Amino acid sequence: MEQSQWFANEVHAHDSQLKSYLRGSFPAVRDVEDVVQESYLRVWKACATQPIHSAKAFLFTVARHVALKVLRKNGNAPFVPLGDLAALRVLDEGPNAAETADVQEKIDLLADAVMA
Repeated sequence: MEQSQWFANEVHAHDSQLKSYLRGSFPAVRDVEDVVQESYLRVWKACATQPIHSAKAFLFTVARHVALKVLRKNGNAPFVPLGDLAALRVLDEGPNAAETADVQEKIDLLADAVMA
């Protein structure tokens, strides 16, 4: 199969799905079209030098790498450093379900006693 035909059938056919993936996974990337075009270029170049067995998987992997590169370049890395993890509150210190049920039962018993 000719390279341009392969590209149209196996790569470009996933255009709308790729854009949706990028918009959902990388909302900080302002120009998804640029990422898509750069990804297409890289896939095209790779196809010229080596066989690509799963064009869709390769395309999405390339697009993810391009999007991450754009985010790093713009200083919009998707990961925010948390700092001291020991200082983070992990446990909820409020009453648990058993304590809440116990308090409610006592209120119900008191209400029944007052009504009697």
